[in-house]
Amino acid sequence: MSLDKISKYLKKYHNYIIHRCTIGSQIRKHNIKVKNPNDYRCDEYTPFRWYLRSGVLSNTRGDTKTSKIKIPKNKKNIITLKYLKFLWEKQKGICPYTGIKLKLFTHSLSRYKTNMKSDIRYASLDRIDANKPYAKGNVQFVAWPINYAKNDMSDKQMKRFIKLIRQKH
Repeated sequence: MSLDKISKYLKKYHNYIIHRCTIGSQIRKHNIKVKNPNDYRCDEYTPFRWYLRSGVLSNTRGDTKTSKIKIPKNKKNIITLKYLKFLWEKQKGICPYTGIKLKLFTHSLSRYKTNMKSDIRYASLDRIDANKPYAKGNVQFVAWPINYAKNDMSDKQMKRFIKLIRQKH
């Protein structure tokens, strides 16, 4: 809560008129910890919200990009925040193809104009079988360059491709 809001609250509900500067100095003087409003919006699923954003796993906007996205017809197979958290913990945050320790891309990063492509360790949600929809059992977290390289390859084809690269280098 901002100092202005605290001042207005005290005036409205307790009939105290205290200037925001006075409140701020008293908070500092007595070393009172005031929570940031954004702290209240965070929970255990916050890091996974970006992956369920409009246009990634839903086609509700109706534009041409999102209308191509396949979503499951069976409602019990629809991906949820709880499932994404479970999947992340199951994979231990590691890309199954490269072994890279992944980082989650979040709303806060995207808000500051950070691009997912700025770091190859950012996780991307990939369909294991590109012919099936984004559904439970058909998604995994991979490094975003792998997701781009994989495109329409099957899981088996991608593993063979990486094996060939490793043999060469």
